[in-house]
Amino acid sequence: MQPSSFLKTVHLFMPLHASFIQLLKELEPADWDQPTLAKEWRVKDIVAHLLDTTIRGIAVLRDKHFGDNGPSQPDYLSLVQYINQLNANFIETAKRFSPALLIEFLELTGPVHAQLLSDLDPFEKAVFSVAWAGENESYNWFHVAREYTEKYHHQLQIREAVGKTEALMTAEFYAPFMQTFFLGLPYLLKNHPAPSEAVVALEVAGSNGAICYLQYKNGQWQILQDWGLNNLYARTVLPADIAWKLFTKGISPKVILPMVTLEGNQALATQMLNLIAVVA
Repeated sequence: MQPSSFLKTVHLFMPLHASFIQLLKELEPADWDQPTLAKEWRVKDIVAHLLDTTIRGIAVLRDKHFGDNGPSQPDYLSLVQYINQLNANFIETAKRFSPALLIEFLELTGPVHAQLLSDLDPFEKAVFSVAWAGENESYNWFHVAREYTEKYHHQLQIREAVGKTEALMTAEFYAPFMQTFFLGLPYLLKNHPAPSEAVVALEVAGSNGAICYLQYKNGQWQILQDWGLNNLYARTVLPADIAWKLFTKGISPKVILPMVTLEGNQALATQMLNLIAVVA
């Protein structure tokens, strides 16, 4: 993989942070208790989670402090259970934090975390791999891009809950977010072969969307820089306002099928709807 996602996301952390702080300061007291697409988490819980991951990021990158040894087993399920427990622990603690205090903590820590990510060498080994892309080791450029998608989609969940998504549903913020998610497609399709050199496409439609082409070659799927819409073996098209919810487990593939176009090989076209680019 090439570091295109790093180069397209690292400069977005501070604008994304500024947008987030402005949003939080505009929330009414009742907004903090609104339900969200993050299942049992309400708005205040997601804000607390973003503070938690920001603080953890600073502790690891700046202070080399991990807190514990991580999951007890190296398998993916153990990782999911470990992360879910970490998240739940902090959110329970944060129930004692006022909204004003959460905002103050985020104003203090957000720029620090952004700078630490910006200072990373993109080609050095990342402290954490990107598990949803099937990687046991990742470069920093991918780690940074993954961190961007985390901050972006959680802020979007909050905005969805309070009816203020417009500020983030732009090509500047959305396209690199989705392009990072696309990097999980070769892993998603690894057990779904096709004729040699067949090309498939996943298209997120709209002015702020993106498209990914993959080719099956030498027994594996590889992302192509460009291709076009001719001679595709399979093609999946879905709206931008649906794609981000689908790929972060906010909605299920069955729910959005009437809004999706599946062309060519139906098995491959349908499989691309199962992309999950979060650890949960």
